[in-house]
Amino acid sequence: HGPGTVAAMSGTPDYPITVEMPVDDEQRNRWLAASGIVALKLVLLLPHILLLFLFGMMIQILAWIGYWGIAFTDRLPDPIRRLEIIFLAWTTRVVAWFAGATDVYPTFGTDNSYPVTVNVEVAPQPRNRLLAVLGIFLIRSVAALPHFIILFLMSFGVLLVAWVGYVIVVFTGQLPLGLHEFILNYQRWWARAWGWTVALTDEYPPFTLN
Repeated sequence: HGPGTVAAMSGTPDYPITVEMPVDDEQRNRWLAASGIVALKLVLLLPHILLLFLFGMMIQILAWIGYWGIAFTDRLPDPIRRLEIIFLAWTTRVVAWFAGATDVYPTFGTDNSYPVTVNVEVAPQPRNRLLAVLGIFLIRSVAALPHFIILFLMSFGVLLVAWVGYVIVVFTGQLPLGLHEFILNYQRWWARAWGWTVALTDEYPPFTLN
């Protein structure tokens, strides 16, 4: 990717949950990359990690309540849907910054102006009541386990790619496109799997990085 160009990469076009992560072709922050090499970036993220941990526990309870809402009304309550999307987008921003896909420090809560965004289409009505019941009894989470096992294994690759990217940025001032794509692909897959688990969509996520 040449200087001055920006390639907007998004998730699978026909899937209702997508991630957009533009390529930053400008000179990257070498000092920030150096902080990643020595794990200082993780320290800088501690406020986010703490808040997301607490927020995530609340989201798990709200998702379970949302399954009941779908089972009885065919709809995921809008307040629950909005909070789930905020959590998903916030987490995506934090991971993207930590992995070096962007130099813009992640914002707290909701922010549609951040360079890394998550888009979630409104699920068609009526919603699948059977899937909601499976969620109530945690069977939906079990059905998503193959995705999360793969994503857990991939996370080690993401850490390695991020560290290699830090080193390259320190010496060249740019993150190779291939590393950027790998980070995006991981976040794309995670967003789809997690979004399905909390009922943002009824469409089972595909096993693909594309």
